[in-house]
Amino acid sequence: MTPLRVGIAGLGRIGRGILRANHAALAEGRFDIKVVCDVMPIDQVAYLLAHDTTYGKPPFTLDFQGNDLILGDKRIRYERVDRRRRPTEDSFAALREFDLDVFIDATGTASIADLRAVIERKVARKVVCTANIPGCDMSMVYGVNHDQYDPLLHDIVASNTCTGNALAPVAYVLQKHIGIEYARVITIHPALSDQRALDGYHPTSHLGRACAASILPTSTNVAASTVLALPELEGKLDSLSYRVPTEIVSIIDISATLARDTSRDECIELFEKYARGDLNGIVQCDYGAWGHQRASIDYLGTEFSAILQMRHLSVSHGRQLGLTLMHDNEVAYCCRVLDVLGVIDRVKAVSKLKLVEPLRA
Repeated sequence: MTPLRVGIAGLGRIGRGILRANHAALAEGRFDIKVVCDVMPIDQVAYLLAHDTTYGKPPFTLDFQGNDLILGDKRIRYERVDRRRRPTEDSFAALREFDLDVFIDATGTASIADLRAVIERKVARKVVCTANIPGCDMSMVYGVNHDQYDPLLHDIVASNTCTGNALAPVAYVLQKHIGIEYARVITIHPALSDQRALDGYHPTSHLGRACAASILPTSTNVAASTVLALPELEGKLDSLSYRVPTEIVSIIDISATLARDTSRDECIELFEKYARGDLNGIVQCDYGAWGHQRASIDYLGTEFSAILQMRHLSVSHGRQLGLTLMHDNEVAYCCRVLDVLGVIDRVKAVSKLKLVEPLRA
């Protein structure tokens, strides 16, 4: 089977993370990334990929030559785009030559009209966006609702968000087996690029305060993102985020009122069952190291969407659940984006077989 042909627009933290994750295990890449686009000169792209402050050097050699990035032995075309143009304009016309199956938008600036135009102008057959852009055909959280993907209905697929991918699998297990009446969700999130290094102007004033000097409360879309994958939780989740002066690994703290009485043992048994089964590789139950608790940095580079801190799971008065999870908010999310591509690829392969089988008969 021919590997899925992929293009990426936007080489910020997530775009570069997807590239790195795609080539981390297989030199040729899990998927065939044909072309990547950004506003930076190609030498800066190569520099940032080769020298990552958070994760260090990638597990492959990196260079560039002309308009090609070279990851190991793999050449990927680089298209530098004008930041004043949108993905619907002529700057993306050159992408048609690559006959892309999927176009990943990791720019954070595209509108739904931009993404529809990618398909209408035959740049790619499907679009995956790394944000819940209003108007997407589906917001997919791998492990929760990926089996609802329908290639006839879903052309623009959002890969949800990093925190949505972390919370939704946990909420899915609880809602399916016990039920959630209400949950307040607190994320403790590393500083992001929309904050200021030193005090300065910001449209959201408190995010203009020096990010290394304070803990900043701010809004988060983790509740809304989870509801996109689990609509039965509409109106049952509230959320707040605290931005903290760390580099990577986010924490989600959940205080939930459950729909029926349960016990700590039942909850542990449920999560352990899913971690070994349907959510294997997505959820991990962590009990520390030799009786000691881990620090958040110990989860640097982990690929699990949610790492449950089992020592801190509590059930009070039968229905009051307390649960904390951690996750590498970049690596884990980029791995889930690749899993979304995998869903599209598998469904595409099955569809082709269904077309061929009647002819064989």
